[in-house]
Amino acid sequence: MNTIEEKEIVFNEHDLIVSMTDRKGKITYANDIFCKIAGYSHEELIGKPHSIVRHSDMPRVVFKLLWDTVLGGKPISAFVKNRTKEGNYYWVKAYVAPIISNGEIIRIISYRRPISSFVKQEISKLYKVLSEHEKSNSLDETFEFMLHFLKERNLSYEQFIDRLALNRSISSPDALNIDVDSYYIDHMIFKTNILRSIALGKKDIKVTESCCCNFGKKLKSLEDMPFTLHPSWRKVHHYHNHVHSLMGDYVERAAKSATKDELNGILLEVEKDTLKLFSALRDVIDNYVEERSL
Repeated sequence: MNTIEEKEIVFNEHDLIVSMTDRKGKITYANDIFCKIAGYSHEELIGKPHSIVRHSDMPRVVFKLLWDTVLGGKPISAFVKNRTKEGNYYWVKAYVAPIISNGEIIRIISYRRPISSFVKQEISKLYKVLSEHEKSNSLDETFEFMLHFLKERNLSYEQFIDRLALNRSISSPDALNIDVDSYYIDHMIFKTNILRSIALGKKDIKVTESCCCNFGKKLKSLEDMPFTLHPSWRKVHHYHNHVHSLMGDYVERAAKSATKDELNGILLEVEKDTLKLFSALRDVIDNYVEERSL
């Protein structure tokens, strides 16, 4: 009998775990942060099923929902408890999406970030109930049980995820369903795509107005919301526009063969402003949620 107690591995809130798999779940790419947190080398992960990091506390029904959704061509978010090579664990919020080419799913990409203690406590309760239900019921029956659980609380699965991501109880009054983590990932994708294009030697790279990325488009869609009256809303736009300006400068200097140190200096400023950007956005949302709960 194994008496070694598991330890939780906590990673930096600004780190982003990234991996890609084929349609069958075999890992085709793992970034350095994934390797570091999970305790595996790249060689140990590539070609292995993503279940190599699956924790036994995770109910199978969550992965059924995840894979059914992604193979149906749609993205999905889920809170996941993973297991490290050493037998410890770490919690993430995973955003999983299909990569589609010519109408076919060719890869599946997953971005994962840490979650709060509140979310861990809340989601652990549900996962324990689901795991117990799975012991004496079929996977389909547990799936219906989970949907009924959410329906009783007048929540869709997406609303359930968003509610917890805001550190709000699923039984609390109506909350502002804006998932800052998904916005953060959108912005990471925007910057990563530019860097990847430069690395591939592409010349026609444009960084124009602030709404050219998904995050910018989401900001624009929120303009009529009452929380935009908060003073920090101006800061959100200021830092977002400045990040785009810096990325434009990065593209221009890369085309002129700037030194690695010069380019890294720009990226350092980008990261500083990105942190300020999302700190301001959280201030706006937190202030609004607090006012509504009074």
